[in-house]
Parts: sequence; structure tokens; C-alpha cells
Amino acid sequence: MIAARTTGAAERALELARDWAVEQFGSPIADFQLIQGMLADCAVNRAYAHQVAWEVDEGQADRKTLHAKPAIAKLSASEAAGRVIDRCVQIFGGRGYDRSYPVERLYRELRVDRIWEGTSEIQRLIVAGELVKRGTGVLQMPSAG
Repeated sequence: MIAARTTGAAERALELARDWAVEQFGSPIADFQLIQGMLADCAVNRAYAHQVAWEVDEGQADRKTLHAKPAIAKLSASEAAGRVIDRCVQIFGGRGYDRSYPVERLYRELRVDRIWEGTSEIQRLIVAGELVKRGTGVLQMPSAG
């Protein structure tokens, strides 16, 4: 749930930051390469979280890795969302802290997702435990084909 929530929130923050950067009066800040770089860095890869959810729904998940794969999805999505929203607040400048802009609320709300349902550090311990026990292959997404 946290992986899906944070991925969606990061995508919304990126939409808001992109619109803000493009719709500035005079010279849009989206014309500046550093702003373009921050927007590019915000592209969120949600494929792993979707794959894990599908494996669970379809009964395809290996019971031995059923705990570790969602831990990877939660860890990567919540950490990525934190980086994305931080960049989006930066793009908004001082207005990123203004409660009348949605990025301020996203910034406040996304921080707790690195704590709920197990902190990022706990997720890392779960993932590392599976890597030590079973190797790297069992935690990867299956290849297409």
C-alpha cells in the first residue's frame, strides 16, 4: 500500500512542479537546464511495485520471498518519493512551503511513509536477510518471455 501511495503522490508532485515550471509569466523557469534536470530526476519507476502486486494477486509470489519483495517495493518507492517531493518543493521555491500550494502538503505527508509499516532501515534488514539467505535472483522481477 505504501509503495502505491508514494508512487502516486510522487507522480502528482511532478505534475504540479512541471506545470509550475512551464506556466511562469515572462520566462518560464522550465527553460533553465537545472530545473529541467530536477524534473528529469523526478521520473518515478513504478514497475517493481506493480509487478509485486500482480505476483501476489495472481498467486505467483514465492512464499519465501513474499515478505522481501514488498519490502523492496516499499523501500524504493517511499525513498524515491521523498527525493521527488523535495525537488518539487525546490522548483516551487519559497512557495513550496506555502500551505496554499499542494506540494507543501505532499512534502509533510510523504515523510511519514518512510516510517509507517516498518522504517526504511527495517525494510533494508528484511531485504538484506533474503539476499544473504537466497541470493539476488529470487528478488528480481521475472524476465518477459
